[in-house]
Amino acid sequence: MYTEISKCRISESSHLITVLSLGEQYLTGVFPKNKEDKITKGPVELVWCPDSGLLQMKQSYSLDEMYGDNYGYRSGLNASMVAHLQQKIKTLEKLVSLSENDLVIDIGSNDATSLKAYSGKHKKVGIDPTGLKFKQYYTDEISLIPDFFTADKFHAKFPNTKAKIITSIAMFYDLERPLDFVNDIESCLDDEGIWHFEQSYMPSMLRTNSYDTICHEHLEFYSFKVVKNIVESCGLRVIDVQMNAINGGSFAVTVCKVNASYKSNTPLINWLLKQEEDMQLDTPIPYRQFEQRVFNHRKNLTDLIKALVADGKKVFGYGASTKGNVLLQFCGLTENEIPFIAEVNPDKFGTYTPGTLIPIISEKEAKSMNPDYFLVLPWHFKDNILSREKEYIANGGKFIFPLPEIEII
Repeated sequence: MYTEISKCRISESSHLITVLSLGEQYLTGVFPKNKEDKITKGPVELVWCPDSGLLQMKQSYSLDEMYGDNYGYRSGLNASMVAHLQQKIKTLEKLVSLSENDLVIDIGSNDATSLKAYSGKHKKVGIDPTGLKFKQYYTDEISLIPDFFTADKFHAKFPNTKAKIITSIAMFYDLERPLDFVNDIESCLDDEGIWHFEQSYMPSMLRTNSYDTICHEHLEFYSFKVVKNIVESCGLRVIDVQMNAINGGSFAVTVCKVNASYKSNTPLINWLLKQEEDMQLDTPIPYRQFEQRVFNHRKNLTDLIKALVADGKKVFGYGASTKGNVLLQFCGLTENEIPFIAEVNPDKFGTYTPGTLIPIISEKEAKSMNPDYFLVLPWHFKDNILSREKEYIANGGKFIFPLPEIEII
């Protein structure tokens, strides 16, 4: 089930302003095996705290339900994500001088794609409550702790060791108590170690209308200013920040202990803070404008899909994803409009989308039915999808990319 917050997750201020509601949704990361399976349903509502600047979910859902056996995401299935993570590790290896016995940790290690990218024979540890599901992808030299990360658990396992590199990719925004997490990172980090973490960039979410990022799992939607304030309050310092297009717009932050020898990229840090100030993120204005665009987008997309179906066109979904489940539920698209969703992950074949209950089948089976259109749910992998689907397009098939603006290719 779920609880609702009455105070900001970082400032504990009770000054919370509702800025967007996506209505009641079934847990978006759970793919039921049967239509009758019971899945938690509840509101998806964003609130903004003027005192801390944090945009956050009003609700908190059960971790056991969200990260149990039905959790569907796996990094290694997406070629562009694998390349992104491999490049990230190469960059970190250049930044930090690692010796053979140094400890590197990936929090939220998923299928160990990041840990396998390290070139040296370091001690490699993955920490992930869903890790056992993906244990077959872990090589022998990688240890798995199938649990949520805390400093106590880390120190119990490694009593006299600190980590030289800690990574946490696409999970920092899932934390009920982010300050506790950052304090725990500081406690586990070597004096010359670095923590590198990447997550959706809230200003990019606003700019690209990517409301499909807003789901039960993601509790916080960060600007760089808010992240900088958090890490500094916990005795850490920002070295660098990078922007990228992953997951519809993300930012990767590299931090160290305050007195570590790394030089901060001050010009870039100050430039990004100024960019955010110019967006008026300290006021309700950009959030209200975002809300208006989200509801306009829903009308335009549902009008398009229903018009195509009424004209006898066959529209299938492409890629069963958490983000896609947000969009499908918010737009009220079911198997009446979209009879099937094509997917590459065999674990999802024969399952259904939560709430909308659209059957998930293999890409091969979907293409054998000759759909006229595919509605692309992981739209942020557009380039990768278009390059691998040249044959389908050459044969007259079309792709609908719903965001950042509706585009038909």
